[in-house]
Amino acid sequence: MKKHLRCAIALWAMLFIAAQAFAQGTVQGTVTDDKGEPLIGATIILAGTSKGTATDFDGNYILENVSAGEHQLRASYTGFSDVMKTVNVANGQFVTLNFQLGEDIEILEEVVVIGYGSVKKEDATGVVTAVSEKNFNRGAIVSPDQLIAGKVAGVQISSNNGEPGGKAKVRIRGGTSINASNEPLYVIDGMPIDNESIGSGRNPLNFLNPSDIETFTVLKDASATAIYGSRGANGVIIITTKKGKAGGRTQLTYDGYFTSSDVVGDPAIFDAESFRNVVTYKAPERINQLGSANTNWYDEMLHTATGQNHALSLTGGAENIGYRVSMGYQKLEGIVDPSETERTSIALNYNHNLFDGRLKLNTNIKGSFTKDRFDPGQVGSAWSFNPTQPVYDPSNEAFAGFFEYGVALSPRNPVSAAQQIDNKGQNFRSIGNMELEYDLSGILLNGLSVKTNLGYDITNGQVRRFNPTTYLRPPVSDRTGEIYIENPYRMNKLLDAYLVYKPTLGGNHSFDFTAGYSYQDFTEEYPSFTAFDLDGDAFGTNSTSPATEFSTYNTFIQNRLISFFGRANYNFAGKYLLTATLRRDGSTRFGPDNRWGWFPSAAFAWRILEEDFADGLSGVLSDLKLRLGYGITGNQDIQDFGYLPTYRFSDFRARYQFGDSFVTTVRPDAYDANLKWEETSSYNAGLDFGFANGRLLGSLEYYYKRTKDLLFIVNVPAGTNLSDRVLTNIGEVENQGIELTLDAVVIDNRAKGLNWNLGFNIARNRNEVLEIDRISEQGVLTGTIEGGVGNQVQIHQVGSPVSSFYLYQQKLGSNGLPLPDGVDHNEDGVINLADIYEDLSGPDGVPDGIVNDLDKRVIEQPAPTTILGLTSSFNYKGFDFSFTLRGNLGNYVYNNNASARGWWNNLTVNPNFLNNLHTSVLETNFTSSQFFSDYYLEDASFLRMDNVTLGYTINPNAVFSSLRVYATAQNLFVLTEYSGMDPEVENGIDRNPFPRARTFIVGLSLGL
Repeated sequence: MKKHLRCAIALWAMLFIAAQAFAQGTVQGTVTDDKGEPLIGATIILAGTSKGTATDFDGNYILENVSAGEHQLRASYTGFSDVMKTVNVANGQFVTLNFQLGEDIEILEEVVVIGYGSVKKEDATGVVTAVSEKNFNRGAIVSPDQLIAGKVAGVQISSNNGEPGGKAKVRIRGGTSINASNEPLYVIDGMPIDNESIGSGRNPLNFLNPSDIETFTVLKDASATAIYGSRGANGVIIITTKKGKAGGRTQLTYDGYFTSSDVVGDPAIFDAESFRNVVTYKAPERINQLGSANTNWYDEMLHTATGQNHALSLTGGAENIGYRVSMGYQKLEGIVDPSETERTSIALNYNHNLFDGRLKLNTNIKGSFTKDRFDPGQVGSAWSFNPTQPVYDPSNEAFAGFFEYGVALSPRNPVSAAQQIDNKGQNFRSIGNMELEYDLSGILLNGLSVKTNLGYDITNGQVRRFNPTTYLRPPVSDRTGEIYIENPYRMNKLLDAYLVYKPTLGGNHSFDFTAGYSYQDFTEEYPSFTAFDLDGDAFGTNSTSPATEFSTYNTFIQNRLISFFGRANYNFAGKYLLTATLRRDGSTRFGPDNRWGWFPSAAFAWRILEEDFADGLSGVLSDLKLRLGYGITGNQDIQDFGYLPTYRFSDFRARYQFGDSFVTTVRPDAYDANLKWEETSSYNAGLDFGFANGRLLGSLEYYYKRTKDLLFIVNVPAGTNLSDRVLTNIGEVENQGIELTLDAVVIDNRAKGLNWNLGFNIARNRNEVLEIDRISEQGVLTGTIEGGVGNQVQIHQVGSPVSSFYLYQQKLGSNGLPLPDGVDHNEDGVINLADIYEDLSGPDGVPDGIVNDLDKRVIEQPAPTTILGLTSSFNYKGFDFSFTLRGNLGNYVYNNNASARGWWNNLTVNPNFLNNLHTSVLETNFTSSQFFSDYYLEDASFLRMDNVTLGYTINPNAVFSSLRVYATAQNLFVLTEYSGMDPEVENGIDRNPFPRARTFIVGLSLGL
C-alpha cells in the first residue's frame, strides 16, 4: 500500500512540475515612435534570454511560448532609445504590451571619429565625413574602399582594372605629390597601417573583411589631418570595425552571396575573316603565313567567372563586457584565366569596463590568409596574335602541343601562357591593438584620463612563379625554364600614449586638451631566389631538377617614426568653436639636419543659428555653420636611405664577363644628403547647412593646397656614382577646388513603411605644377607607352597640370579624319612630320617650318576635373531598392591599344609572323606608327552605374530576427564617348589592362 502511495505522489509531483514547465502564454503589441508611427523591424527581446522577435510592416509583434510569471521585455530600434517594460504572463493567455520609443539623443548628436579622439559632428571644425554601414555600397566587395566609392565629395575611388582583388586608386582632393605617394593614410581601430602591398597582395586592404566594418571617417582638410603630421598630406581614412556592446543580447548573423561575372565589350581588332581580307589586300605576298583556323584569342583567354562570399559573426555582452567574433571566407575568380583571389579571415573584439568604469579596455585582433593566382599578362598577346592560327598544334611537342611561332620577338600564345605559367602567391596578415583608458578623476585632476594604444601589423607573404621549359625556351627566350620564389616579411609596431583633459568649467565655456607621444617602427625583408635553365619541369616550383643558373637576393629595410602631438578644442556657448593642433615628427628617412618637422593647424567654426539675430531663420534652416581652417601636413612616403650612400648588386642578367665566368658587380646609388620633407599648406572654407528640420542637409567647401619641396627622381650626370637618377626636392605644385554635398530625405512615411533618401556630391579640382628646379624648360617626361623603346606621352611642366599629355597636333582632312602619313601633303617635295602635324613652334618660340619635339604641346590631363556621385535608397515595407551612380568629367585617356597596333606596316613588321591590327587603322590609314599623334587622345568622361540592388526583408518570427534576400548588379552600364573598352584607366594610358566585368550577385542576410 505504502509503495503504491509513494508512486502516486511521485507521479503527481511530476505532472505538477510538467504542468508548470509548460505553463506558457503569448505577449503581443505594437512598437511606435513618439508620434505614434509604427516602427518596422523593431526588436523585442525577453530580458536575460536570447528569445525575441521583431515587428512586422505595421509595427506589430507576437512573442509566443513565454513561460508564466513576471518578465521584462526590451524594445529597441536603430536611432531610438531602448525601452524596458515589465509584463505578467499567465498560462494560455494573450497579454498586450505596447512600446513607444523616443529618438536617441546620442545618435541625434552624431559622434564622428577623428585622430586620437572623437567629436560631436555639430562641433567639428574640420572637414570630416562619416559613412556608416547602412550607407555602404552593396555587391561583391573585395576591398573595403569600394564600400564608399561615390559616397564622399572630393574622394575619387577607382579600380585600376578588372583584376579580382586589384588595388584601387584613392585620391582625396587630388594629389599633392608627383613622385611620393598620393594615397591617403589608413587608420584601422586606431592603428595606422602601411598601405603598400607586399608578396602576393594585390591590395593592402584586402585582408580586412568588409562585413566587419562599421564606419568610415574621411578627414580631408589639414585642420583635421595635421594631427597625423607627416602622413596627413593626402588625407586620412579612419576605419572603425564592429564591436560588442556591454549588456547586449547575443546575436548570430550570417551574410552570404554568390556571383557570376562576364566581360563587358570586345577589343577593336580584326576577326579571322576580316584579317584574311586585310592580308590579301595589304600584303598578298604574305598570304602563305595565314592559317586555316578562326580563333578569337580574346574569347579564348576569358571565361564566365564565379565567386562566393560567406561571413558569420557572433556578438554579445554581459555587464561591463562586450565581445564580437567573426569569420569570413571569400573566393572570386577573374574573367581572365587563371586569375582568382581567395581570403579566409577572422576578427575578434573584446571590450571591458573595470573598476566601476574607471578603466576601459578595448582589444581588436584581425587575421587573414589570402591566396592569389595571377594571369601571366597574356592580354596584350590576345590583341596581337594572328586570328587565323589555331590554339593547339599537337606536333609542336617542344611547346607542349600549343601553336607557337617559336621565333624571337614573336607574340606568345595567350592560352599557352594561361595554362603553363604558374604564378601565384599568398599572404598571412594580422593586425591588432589593445587600447587602455584610465580615468584619473579624483586621483590627479577631474576630467583627466590617460590613454595608451599598443598595436602591431605583421605580414608574411610568399610568391612562387614557374615558367616551364615548354614555354620559356630558345629561341623565344635566352633562358630555358625559370623558378622564382620570394618570401617577403613586414612588421609594423605602434605605441601611442596620450593624456586627455576635459575640465568642467560651467557657464558658456568648455575646453578639452590632448597631448601625447607616438612611436612607430617599420621593418621589411625581401629574400628571393631565382633558378633558370632548368633540366626538367617536374613538380613546378618544388622542382628537384638541377638548374644551370641561379641567384639569391635579400633586401632589408627599416625605418622609424617618432612623434609628439597636441590638440586643444574650445567651445563658447555652442556658437564659436576653435581647434588648434601641433605635431612634431621625426623620420629616419631623412638626414639628421632635416629629420624633424613641425606640422601645425588651426580651425574656427561659427554656428550661426545659435545667434539671437538668427531666430527668424530657424523656421527655414535647421543648421548653418561656417568653418575656416589652415594647416601644414607632410609626406615622407618615399624609399628608405635616400639621404645615405648605398650600394646595389647588379642583376644576374647584367653581369660582367671575365673569360668564361660572369661576375656580379656592386655599384653605388646616387643620393641627396639634404633630402627633406614634402610640406603641404592647406586652406579650407566651408559652410554646413540644413533645411526642413534636417530633411535636406548639405555642405559647400573651397580648398587650396600648395606643396613645396616636392620629392622627385630627376636625371643627373652620372659622375662617380655610376647612377644618373637621384631622389631630391625640386619644386612646387598646387591643388584647389570646390565640393558640394547634398543629402535629402525625399519621403519619410513610417506609417506606410515608405522611405526614400537621396545623396548627391560633386567636386571640381584643378592642379598645376608651379615650379620644377634643375629641369629643362620643357619639363619632365613621363607616361611610358607600349610601342617603340622608351616612348613617353606625358609631361610634368610648369604652368600645366601634373602628368599632362604632350603630343603633336594632328592635321585633319576635309572629312575630319587624320591626314595619312607617307604623303607630301605640303607639296614641298619632302615627306616628313610637317605633312601630318601642325608646326606650332621652333627654337625661338615661333613656327619654323620644321616639326620636332619643340612642336609638341600640352593637351589635357588624365585626372578628372570633376567627379560626382549619386546614391539612392528606397524602401517600401519589406522591399528595398538602391543604386550608386558615379561619374568623372574632364579626364582624358591615351588609347595606347590603338596607337600600338593601328598602322598598316605593323601587320608585316616582322618577316616571320603576322600581327593583328587595331581597327582604327581603317579610319586613320596610317602606314607607320604615329605614337605622338593627339588623334589617340580621347575625352574619357563617363557616368558609371556601379551598383544596383533589389532586396526583400521577410517578416521576423520566433526562428530569426532578420532575414533579407537580395540581388545586385555591379558595373551595370557606362555612358561614355571613349572608343576603348573602358574609360577608367590607370594614369590615363589604356595599355592592355585586365578587362572589367559585369557582375551579378544573389545573396542572403540572416540574423538569429
